[in-house]
Amino acid sequence: MRECVIQREERGDLDILHLDGSLDAYSFPRLEGALNNLREDQRNRVILDCSGLDYISSAALGALIGFARRAREDNGDLRLAKLSAKIYNIVELLGFHKILQIYDDVETAVKSFEAA
Repeated sequence: MRECVIQREERGDLDILHLDGSLDAYSFPRLEGALNNLREDQRNRVILDCSGLDYISSAALGALIGFARRAREDNGDLRLAKLSAKIYNIVELLGFHKILQIYDDVETAVKSFEAA
């Protein structure tokens, strides 16, 4: 598995984290750290661009839900964009598609924040 590379893009009060690689038990702490840093800076509107994501563990998804819940408490949210069919199937199998908002592309996810 490829180690996950995270690139941050800032758009006003919105952050887009572009993920490339795999999110497993070894690489997830890097994303968790990035998300925690955003929360510390009171940046609670986050989109994960998953177009380059090869794999995500169920533990990583669980932690994403925890971040989303905390962000929502502060009028923010965590949204996912550009999931591959393989990743979407994992999200759906675990029932997380009922908790996390998922978009076909990043621009649609950005617009969803603008409409909120």
